[in-house]
This record gives sequence, structure tokens and C-alpha cells, in this order.
Amino acid sequence: MILKFDSLIMKTNKINFIKLKLFGASVSLRLVFIAAFVFSACKKDKSNDPIPKASTTPVIELVSVSPTSVHALQDAIVFTISYTDGDGDLGFTDADSMSVFITDKRFPLTINFHLQPLSPLNTTISIKGNLPIVLNNTILQNNSSTSEGAVFEIQIRDRANHYSNVITTPAITVLP
Repeated sequence: MILKFDSLIMKTNKINFIKLKLFGASVSLRLVFIAAFVFSACKKDKSNDPIPKASTTPVIELVSVSPTSVHALQDAIVFTISYTDGDGDLGFTDADSMSVFITDKRFPLTINFHLQPLSPLNTTISIKGNLPIVLNNTILQNNSSTSEGAVFEIQIRDRANHYSNVITTPAITVLP
């Protein structure tokens, strides 16, 4: 019986060794599969990526206009535009150089604004952002009007004299 018991222990040890070896291998395989799954589920966070190279011609979009109703010669209108420029040459150091143009479509009247450089000079980096533009002292075209709808067009120019697209605002009510 002892012999049988010893051989049973030997057989059991071999089986346990084989099981342990296989179990260890399956643990390694399991870890490989888990790691592969985890890494395949990961995505790169693109919020910190640099801005992709954009056109050297500025592109603008209207973000907001507020308020939608103003009193003539009293209230200011704030236009918020988003801009993208591939070479970052928006704005001028010379205060006499105008780069933002707002046209009141009720008359042939364009109001020009100076814009300081939005990126370091002598660099060519892509830039994008939002730009608030404040228009003071909107007037009535007809003084006897009870109200008028004013529509504006906005355009910007960069230092290379590239003009952006033109955006049109919704009508803003001008009250006396």
C-alpha cells in the first residue's frame, strides 16, 4: 500500500506540476489578452494636439451677437467671432492699420477697427480663437422711425493682406 501511496503522490505531483505550468501559461496569456484589450480601448486625447495647419487666408464665423435690440447712440453691440489663421499673422503693430471691417448694410458705411497682433511677430503658427468686437453708437437711418433692423457684415484682414470670408449678422433692432 505504501508503494501505491508513493506512486499516487508522484502521479499527483506530476499532475500538479503540469497544471501549475499550464495555469502559469494561461495566466500569462490572460495578461497578454487583458493588456491588448486595455490598450486597444485607449484613445489619444486630441484636445492637447497642436492646431492642424490651416489656410493662410483667415476664416471667421459668427459666434454670437448681443444684445439683439439697442437704443440709438446709447447701447453697444458686441459681435463675437471665431477666427482661424494658418500663419498667425492677424493684427498689426501700427495703430493706423485697420484689420476688422464692419459694414452697416443700411448705408454704404464701413467702420474700421485696429486689431493688435494675436501671435508673436515673425512667427508662422496656426492660431484660432474668439474675438469680441464692440460697436458703439449705432444710429437710426431715419430719425422719424420707431425702429429699424440693422444687418452687419464683418470681415478681417491679416498682415499679408489676405481678406477673410464675409459673415452676415442677423438683424438687430435699433430703437430711438
